[in-house]
Amino acid sequence: MEKAIDAQTLEALSTQTGLSREELIARITRDLPDAVNQMTPNGKLPADHRTNDSVEPTLLDDVPRTGSGTPKQ
Repeated sequence: MEKAIDAQTLEALSTQTGLSREELIARITRDLPDAVNQMTPNGKLPADHRTNDSVEPTLLDDVPRTGSGTPKQ
């Protein structure tokens, strides 16, 4: 998990939650797989996954492709 989330993000999450870095990593490692399974029935995004009214993307939104190495269409 530490390789997937950069140190700065882990530090910010630790500060926001009041959890130690180690406890935060332990909880993410323990709880993330179940959260993903609950949010993606049968391994697929629900048809209505974009239910928030915010313009901010959520973890379920498609991530736009940017940067070099991405084929242009």
